[in-house]
Amino acid sequence: MNYIINIILSTYYWILDVILPQDCLGCKTRGKIICNNCILSIRKTERETIKDIISLYDYRDPLIKKAIWSLKYHNHFSIGTELGKLLYLERIEDISEMRLYTQGNSIYVIPVPLYNSRQKYRGYNQAEIIASSFCKNENKEILELRNDIVIKQINTQQQAKLNNRNKRLSNIKGAFIIKKPDAIKGKTIIVIDDVTTTGGTISEIIKILKKSGAKKVIGFTVAH
Repeated sequence: MNYIINIILSTYYWILDVILPQDCLGCKTRGKIICNNCILSIRKTERETIKDIISLYDYRDPLIKKAIWSLKYHNHFSIGTELGKLLYLERIEDISEMRLYTQGNSIYVIPVPLYNSRQKYRGYNQAEIIASSFCKNENKEILELRNDIVIKQINTQQQAKLNNRNKRLSNIKGAFIIKKPDAIKGKTIIVIDDVTTTGGTISEIIKILKKSGAKKVIGFTVAH
């Protein structure tokens, strides 16, 4: 019953996001969910991530933390759309370099999946909202959103609740499977999530994608 209520609320908040004027999360200026001045003020990440994962902002920045929490827990979908756009604009050069591996084919964009019951309860997947916007900002149809390839088969404990890197890596091991291995053979793939901490989740997905024959896989996240 709770997940039905959450779906109704998600739909309600999506409609509000679309039809009502928006105030900037940072300075409250009317007109855009994060205004250009506040975007310029967000601290870029300087902390290193692990191999093959690139993050945009520092999660300790108050505005980016507020934005991600508003998207993740308060159904503000327009924030996800804006974050996907910002992620795309910052990673254009990386996308251009990745095209060298594609031989004219599209680049698959895979959002980190939620466990089925968790997504039903929440009513949406924030990584998918970001990834969808990321793809829509590419006007040459190079990026192809694929949310049907990687499945989360184990309902793991939330990574954010584990305060030890080894526990996080152990927690996520074996949690994901490839549903359509034939679809990714020889493909170039971008895996997208909202936040990475230890990088365990995306690394696990990168590992199984490569095992299934993907040619090149890289992870992009909004914050670290």
